[in-house]
Amino acid sequence: MVFTLETGSYATKRTVTSPRPTPHRPPEDTVHARLVPLPRVTAADARAWRRLADAAVEPNLYLDPRFLVPARHRGTDVHDLRLLVVEEGTEWLALLAVTTTTVAPGVPLRAVTTGGTFMTTHSDRHHPLVRAGREVEALGALLRGLREVGLPGLVQLQHFPADGPLADALARVLGRGGMLVHERRRTASAFARRAAVPVDRIARAAPGTPLVDPPLAVEHMGTGRRKDLRRRVRGLARDAGGPLELHDVSDDCGVDEEFAAFQAAGWKGDAERGGAALALDRVAYQWFRDVAAGFRRDGDAVVLRLTAGGETLFMSYALRSGGAYFGFLDAYGEQHGKFSPGAVGRLAELTYVLAATDATAFDPAFDARYATGTQLYPERREYVDLLVSTRGLVARTAVRAAPVAERLGLGAARAVGVPLVPAGGESLAEWLALVA
Repeated sequence: MVFTLETGSYATKRTVTSPRPTPHRPPEDTVHARLVPLPRVTAADARAWRRLADAAVEPNLYLDPRFLVPARHRGTDVHDLRLLVVEEGTEWLALLAVTTTTVAPGVPLRAVTTGGTFMTTHSDRHHPLVRAGREVEALGALLRGLREVGLPGLVQLQHFPADGPLADALARVLGRGGMLVHERRRTASAFARRAAVPVDRIARAAPGTPLVDPPLAVEHMGTGRRKDLRRRVRGLARDAGGPLELHDVSDDCGVDEEFAAFQAAGWKGDAERGGAALALDRVAYQWFRDVAAGFRRDGDAVVLRLTAGGETLFMSYALRSGGAYFGFLDAYGEQHGKFSPGAVGRLAELTYVLAATDATAFDPAFDARYATGTQLYPERREYVDLLVSTRGLVARTAVRAAPVAERLGLGAARAVGVPLVPAGGESLAEWLALVA
């Protein structure tokens, strides 16, 4: 079922906990919400969190503990990030990374958003982890749990899947009454289900034994684009002095330092040009090393180096959470830019991940505005930004006012993490008066 919402057309119950315990459900197993600052995640929390990530109905690398826990040392980047958790005994049923923010400067209304500083910078997927088989119960408890832990009743869910099991669960939760929702923005991002990429299965390449002329899945491309891609592959081989070779260096810890240097050699290494290479930030580099080490330890990292004539053309990291792989970081050699080594490398990565692993899907996690990169992938998946009132008259009025404000040009959809209402000086009273 495609997820389409109209303001005020759904509702949900106001209860926060599960039904009262019975002899078959002891009191300690009651479902409840808890707010956990990232630095206070315990070892037991991390284990429960990992079990949830592995069992999530919609995997999300960017809420995997191996991705977020190492970020606890990133200072101001994560000072406002907290984890809203729904748990039952020792098991976690749902988790969402949230930040509390003001609706707009000078407006005495606060809201919860999934687009805090760290998530805005490092993640294009903000949807919650929700345990498969408990989707409706867990997602409902997550939204109603905002009140239980003392958070505002107005929440902005960003980059939420517009279709699939999580969208279906949200529609059922909202349909129970008590909540209002407004869709603020809808975007389409690159995606690739295994079924959409017909590739022959291959074994993981052994260290020191690269794939020469690695396979590239191009069946989803038109004739012209296939021809152009073959021209670029020939150009890379000719310029670099040898055929393309794909090296699987996933188990090599030393490749992390190599990647940071390779990334910094391009424009990302120039801060004056807007570059934010890992090598320019010691804290960011250490976070990257910790993330890579955690996924590598569990066998959930695919790290690739594409070369020709002994020269590195492209490097990438893809990390697995749940049953899917997600793009984490990549870089390409700019000296061969006219032959698009980044595009060739990303296509080689997509093909290899789905040919050499049992992943159900590959999500490159591109922002929708990267149209050129998006064109490499066979599918698109829609994501929506939703404004939801879970309780309170002011929150409900704000959701009702949002579409009116947007129609008048006062509240157009905005980037993640910025005020939820116009920044032109309108007071809360003026904004809410739009629905009078």
